[in-house]
Amino acid sequence: MRESTEQRNSRIANEDAGAHTAYAHAEDFFNGLATYEIEPSFGTSFSVKQITPHGQLSGWAKTYEEALAKVEEWKSDDYCNGYPKHFFIKE
Repeated sequence: MRESTEQRNSRIANEDAGAHTAYAHAEDFFNGLATYEIEPSFGTSFSVKQITPHGQLSGWAKTYEEALAKVEEWKSDDYCNGYPKHFFIKE
């Protein structure tokens, strides 16, 4: 089935919006606006989130210690959503 012009335009607009959100989230992250949440999820595992004003990344961990390690890994990342730190922070 072929994609109509309306469907194509809608798909492109959604992809563009997603890209802008990813960029804005990375910019927020490198500007120090990220917060982190760890919550119990499905018994013994944990949901882990990195939240900024423009979006969030999420993951999971089997233990609370693994969840803390994931948060520390995110905090020290030089990349966020595929964008490098030096793209936003000039040293």
